[in-house]
Amino acid sequence: MNKKTPLTIPDFLTVLNASIGFLAITYIIDERLWLASILIIVCVALDGIDGALARYLRVEHELGAYLDFFSDIISFCFAPALLLYYTYYDETLGRGWESPQNALATLVPFMIVFLGTMRLARFADKNSEAVTYNGLPTPCLALIIIHISYLVGWGSTVLDLPYYALGLIGGLSLLLYTDIDYPKFRKKETQLAGLAFLILAFAGFLSAYFSHDFSQVLLILTTLLLLGYVFISPFILKIYERKKREHG
Repeated sequence: MNKKTPLTIPDFLTVLNASIGFLAITYIIDERLWLASILIIVCVALDGIDGALARYLRVEHELGAYLDFFSDIISFCFAPALLLYYTYYDETLGRGWESPQNALATLVPFMIVFLGTMRLARFADKNSEAVTYNGLPTPCLALIIIHISYLVGWGSTVLDLPYYALGLIGGLSLLLYTDIDYPKFRKKETQLAGLAFLILAFAGFLSAYFSHDFSQVLLILTTLLLLGYVFISPFILKIYERKKREHG
């Protein structure tokens, strides 16, 4: 890597992403999970903007890939993993080896950081032009974590389902380091759809400050869209690729 590579505007956005991710971690430690969740959504938006801007300006370089690697670890591995831990680790139940819930609340965040880092390390030195992700993207899992943690965790006044939530997220974390292909949002139409989704998710968490019921409706919708991406989009992608091959 050329150590004299100048930083570009997309690189500064990547560093800003990492800085906001660190800020989200500080809010989680202060148990301000609502604000931390909003900041993670901002990080996802920045992650999409810096890559798109780098391609548009044609300033992609190896240093940018490494910056993106470290930024994603902070914003989409450590921050959501810590939020999950703070949501479901209950000190009144005893230590991890004394409580199954606390054991899971420790193990699943560990899996997120470990498998997320392994996944990101595979592409740290690549500026891939591929149209698919290999393995579940870490920003997607981060969004799922903040949604589930709110709906059946810290934001719920009725539902408190730690085992279901931790089991679901633990299972999804296994998809991080797989060879399952997920579509990228590279075309203008898909990018606009992704932006609309982030605005909807942001509105859902923002409205949680004012109306719990309204926010739950929005966030249930965005959760279903996220799970649809996880479980349905790989099959749609395979069908699309097969038809593309058949038609030459």
